[in-house]
Amino acid sequence: MNNIFTLPLLIFCLFVYSINTNELNNQNETAYEKNLNIATEYFLSKQDIPLDILVRLVPKDYLEFELYYRTTYPDHKMTETGFFHETTQLILEQVTSEKNNDFYLPSLKLISFADGEFAEGFIEHLELLIEMDKEKFCNSINGKEYVKHNPIKYYSELNKCD
Repeated sequence: MNNIFTLPLLIFCLFVYSINTNELNNQNETAYEKNLNIATEYFLSKQDIPLDILVRLVPKDYLEFELYYRTTYPDHKMTETGFFHETTQLILEQVTSEKNNDFYLPSLKLISFADGEFAEGFIEHLELLIEMDKEKFCNSINGKEYVKHNPIKYYSELNKCD
C-alpha cells in the first residue's frame, strides 16, 4: 500500500521543487537581465523594441555591459542575429537622427564603453554629437563618472570641456 503512494508523492515533490527552483532563478535575475531578455524577445519576433526598453539596454556599469556584449558570443542564442550591433545603433540614432534628448546621456554612457571591434562606430557617433552641439556635450559630461574613461575623456580634453 505504501508503494502506491510513494510514486505520486515523489512526482509531486519534484514538481514543487521545480517550481521553487524556477522562482529562485527569476528572483536572482537582475532588472537589467530582465530588460535585456524582454528586448531580445521583441528583437527575435521582429517587433520594434519600445523606447523605454531600448534606453534601459544602456549598461550602468561594466557588469551590465558584459551581459549586453555577451549577446555577441558564439554560445549565445543572439550571436547570429546582430542584436548587439543593431540595438546599439538604434540607441545612438535616437540622438543623432531622431533628436530624442531622453537618449542623449544614455548614449554618452554607452559610448564610454567603446572598445575593440565596435569602438569606431561609437566614436563616429560621439564626434557627430559633439559636432551637433559642442556646448551641450561639454555641459552633459560635467561631473559624470564616465568622463574619466576614453573615448569621452579624450574628446573632453580635445574640446577643452571644463
